[in-house]
Amino acid sequence: MRNLALIAGLLMMVGCGMSPPQLEGPINVSGKVVGSDGKAVGGVTLNLQPLEQGYQKAVDVDASGAFTVETHAGKYAYYFTPKSGAKAVPPAVASLVEASLDRTVSITNGELLITVQ
Repeated sequence: MRNLALIAGLLMMVGCGMSPPQLEGPINVSGKVVGSDGKAVGGVTLNLQPLEQGYQKAVDVDASGAFTVETHAGKYAYYFTPKSGAKAVPPAVASLVEASLDRTVSITNGELLITVQ
């Protein structure tokens, strides 16, 4: 019985102070995707993969290049996939369909501009 109490006490101590880091509350981010020529790129899905903490997000970009997403502040890798129902992405983002840690954005406030090269 004494050993059982000792084990229970150790397990309680191990669990204390080891909770995962808490995320700040989510923020609403509105943004735009534009090509290197400054023209809007739409009809795609923007995928945001957190590099620090947070959650992966996929958001549709409309024909004018605009999108809105609720996410957490932080650094994200991004890539594009065809919008639901589409067979391919527009030529302006065709080279950006593979995830890459070299292509990142930092989300710190409510606005985000992604210029594709």
